[in-house]
Amino acid sequence: MRRRCLELIARDAIAGAPALLLGLACAGSLPNPPPQEPPAAPDAVRVRLVFGADADLDLYVTGPAQDSVYFANPTSRDGGRLVADRRCGSPSPRVETIEFAPAAPGRYRIGIDFMIRCARGLDRADYELLVEQPGRPPLRQRGQAAFGAFAPRVLELEVAPASR
Repeated sequence: MRRRCLELIARDAIAGAPALLLGLACAGSLPNPPPQEPPAAPDAVRVRLVFGADADLDLYVTGPAQDSVYFANPTSRDGGRLVADRRCGSPSPRVETIEFAPAAPGRYRIGIDFMIRCARGLDRADYELLVEQPGRPPLRQRGQAAFGAFAPRVLELEVAPASR
């Protein structure tokens, strides 16, 4: 199985995020690759948080209007919306998604919260952030969330005003 996974990773290395997610799945951190999604609209910011079955991580994205989108506030004044919220009962890998379409110009701050364990004794949970933004290549960032800690600024990005 591992050899087949490595062959798929090598074949799809140019494809970007799907190959990376497949690699995580083959390595055991994420048991199944997440479903494929079409690319975000060219004028959108889309943030995906990918994590395994042992934790319920929560994605927060604060847009230029300083209004955060997350599980308790699924929409914002500047067009953000929670597309997918995953909990302990959801199949793994879990993918939470927040999208701003169209994306207003300004600063976007991405945070991650780890308040619920899905497995006993888990103190750290691995995750992968996948970020699509207008006019730039996708960003990928791996990290670890600590149980009971809210990391309000895991990543920040700036969206420039659209040229006319």
